[in-house]
Amino acid sequence: SPAIAATAGLKLPIETPPGLIVHSRPYEKLLNGLVIGDRLHMRQTAEGRIIAGSDFGGADPGMNAAATGRELFAAMKSMLRDADRLELDFHSVGYRPTPIDGFPIIGRAEGLSGLYVAVMHSGITLAPAVGLFAAREILDDARDPLLEPYGLTRFA
Repeated sequence: SPAIAATAGLKLPIETPPGLIVHSRPYEKLLNGLVIGDRLHMRQTAEGRIIAGSDFGGADPGMNAAATGRELFAAMKSMLRDADRLELDFHSVGYRPTPIDGFPIIGRAEGLSGLYVAVMHSGITLAPAVGLFAAREILDDARDPLLEPYGLTRFA
């Protein structure tokens, strides 16, 4: 988003904190949905892998991502019942484009006719609602009151 916005002369206040995720080897069904705990979040894929991360906002994997991954996996495993044979397969580190205050940026870019911005870390989760709100605003000039705190002008 920052690179695309820059072509129109707009600087988006985005940071990219790292996030470490661990992936188990496929395993029997243990989870029915997303689990959010104090120390981590986890879910199980259709193929049986349990995937866990420590923080939705990004957690620094430290100097030794493999060691951090093993620690996270051990914490995850300790939270699961009947997971004695669960094994770590691999970890991954990704970079999460996130507005600097942690909240979505949604709305028209002031002074740039025709430019509408919708950027956030949880874009996949929020896409249906944000798409509906954005379409209404773009087509009907009807800004939903729920979007008021999320305009780009808050960074001015």
